[in-house]
Amino acid sequence: MKKISLIALFAALVMSVNATDIWTGSKHVSWSEGGLQIAADQFAAAQPGNLIKVHFTGATDGIEFKVMNEHFDHLAGSREAAWIDGDGAFEQFLTQTAVDSLKAYGLEIIGANFTCTKVELLESKTLKDGFTVWTGFFWADNWTTLELYYNGYAGVDFSNATALRIYSEANRSDFVINIKENWEAEGQIADQTAMTPGEGYMELPLTDELRNRLANAGHWMIQFNKEGGAPFNVTDIVLVGDFSTAISNTAVESEAVKCFENGQLVIIKNGVKYNALGAQL
Repeated sequence: MKKISLIALFAALVMSVNATDIWTGSKHVSWSEGGLQIAADQFAAAQPGNLIKVHFTGATDGIEFKVMNEHFDHLAGSREAAWIDGDGAFEQFLTQTAVDSLKAYGLEIIGANFTCTKVELLESKTLKDGFTVWTGFFWADNWTTLELYYNGYAGVDFSNATALRIYSEANRSDFVINIKENWEAEGQIADQTAMTPGEGYMELPLTDELRNRLANAGHWMIQFNKEGGAPFNVTDIVLVGDFSTAISNTAVESEAVKCFENGQLVIIKNGVKYNALGAQL
């Protein structure tokens, strides 16, 4: 049985006080009927680390979060294989890129079969230093896999990334981590033998080969096995490094303009394009 950590419990208590309903009603969601669409202005107060909580009934499949841009890209930081069943609620935590895209385009919540009854925006956690690809709570047990759409890391300048950190509440390092791009043998990117433990995380130092593999993977599949210890929550997947080519903020320069290309935030300043980290594209 999954256990709620003290951190998650405290966050839930705080969120219950600081919740905002951004949609209420009854909307049956399916691929043929379409999804629930929420306008961009409903996310005006959203901040990185907030979460969207979707309440549902009668679910028999999965849930997906999409940005209502031209291509209806998956929301940055959202999960593939996000299965839901019966009556309950699903929590989607927001990265910086997710917040920027929601404020620009709004959100579509879709899937094969469920009825949405309420969508809340809640305060939650403070993001780690670095570029957050995913944040939330994922239960790592016997060969469980966190699958992430490429939208979470698309557009990142990997040449400035020095490591990938996988944060958890395990309080140990004697467990299995496999980073894959598919289930074939050649889809293996790295495992825990190439990582070093830090305070609350396992860190994968990035070589040029690993940067290339991670940047060009169609999605990330991060697999865990608890081995002989207790199962635990995984909380953050973060790229760290020296993103020193940041956008200058001097008053003499022109105002930066934000737009989205292929579902990712692009900042244009003085005719030069930068990604969400401020690295030149």
